[in-house]
Amino acid sequence: MYRAEGVRLKGMEQNPYRLDNRTIIVTGASRGIGASVARVAARQGANLVLVARAKDDLEAVASELATSVAIIDGDVADTETAERALDAAEEIGTPLWGLVNNAGISPFYHQVVDTPLHEWDDVLRVNLLGAAVFARAAGRVMRDNGGGRIVNLGSIAGLTGLPNIGPYNASKAAIDAMTRTMAVELGPHGVLVNSVAPGTIRSEMVDGLLSANPALAERLVAKSPLGRVGDCPEAAEPIVFLLTDAASFITGHVLVVDGGRLAAG
Repeated sequence: MYRAEGVRLKGMEQNPYRLDNRTIIVTGASRGIGASVARVAARQGANLVLVARAKDDLEAVASELATSVAIIDGDVADTETAERALDAAEEIGTPLWGLVNNAGISPFYHQVVDTPLHEWDDVLRVNLLGAAVFARAAGRVMRDNGGGRIVNLGSIAGLTGLPNIGPYNASKAAIDAMTRTMAVELGPHGVLVNSVAPGTIRSEMVDGLLSANPALAERLVAKSPLGRVGDCPEAAEPIVFLLTDAASFITGHVLVVDGGRLAAG
């Protein structure tokens, strides 16, 4: 565990954008959007439990953060990994306040009729079942604590019919449905549940896809009213906002962060 030393600034607890004395679990935190969420949340005072398969990468992210951090390496679809994350959050000592369900795998690139069933299994296991495992485990704790925030990572792929990534599209549409259901179920207990649907965000996962498909990269840029794809901090900042008290009347919502791509048609 990595612990930060320092003095809390006076009056910060009155700032609704701060996350002082709260613990946030972030899955898929070893790189990309997840690592950016960790950096932004730490800057806002949160303590963190970072979860991913790659222990070395998690350690590298944790070493950057001026806060208390625990790292859990494991499979997000395994209930044992979720239990270890909850134990680590309890050991940190500040209440578990938030979960960011960010872990996901890159889509396979086939039409649905040509997609092997094992690829459906792979994508749905990580992207949907993994999110459900952590949402269920953390949601119980937050319910019993009397409040908290869950932010699930969807995608504009779940809101459109993007070709050749059918399992990925389906997994992200299901994330939004789970978000709405959990918002209704947990709202009476003070737990707010939302989804963030990024557009094309530069990360290791997306860069590999774009490098292999230069024509696709050109099309994505051409469709954006901003004339570019996004970067990870531009996705992370809205995610962290939904964890804060500034978002205290937002639940069951899908926040699209796509630079206007859906609006452009």
